Amino acid sequence: MDFEQLYEANVDAVYGYLMFKLNDEQLAEDILQETFLAVHQGMQKNDEISSPKAWLLSIAHNKMVDCLRKRRIVESGLDFEVAADLNENHSNVFLQEALGQLADTERTIVYGLYVEGLTCRELAQILALPEGTVKSKAHYARKHLYHWLQEGSK
Repeated sequence: MDFEQLYEANVDAVYGYLMFKLNDEQLAEDILQETFLAVHQGMQKNDEISSPKAWLLSIAHNKMVDCLRKRRIVESGLDFEVAADLNENHSNVFLQEALGQLADTERTIVYGLYVEGLTCRELAQILALPEGTVKSKAHYARKHLYHWLQEGSK
């Protein structure tokens, strides 16, 4: 797969992931550009990529973390919180409220599994966690959401 095909097939997924994590269009677009620049440079080095989408999302995740670290340093110690709410364009308030019940890592795992269609193995690579940890966090996230929904229906 050449760069243009890889870009066209995955740009929306990468941008959606960044917007999900950041809720900031400008920052997401900047990191998206950095991500695909790194991908373009890294394609010659990586002939065999088993899951292009997971590879791209892990690069985007790492670029996002680097960017937020730099911002934290620049803001001279002020704590920069990542807004984990969904983008305002996704006006599903119920979904936002439900995902707001979860911790950041659990939210990311649920998003990856059910929105991006990633496997636990791919999420483990992206988040640099053991696959078993991803599976257990997904289980507890579903359980937490189930209990939250049960309480809301009473």
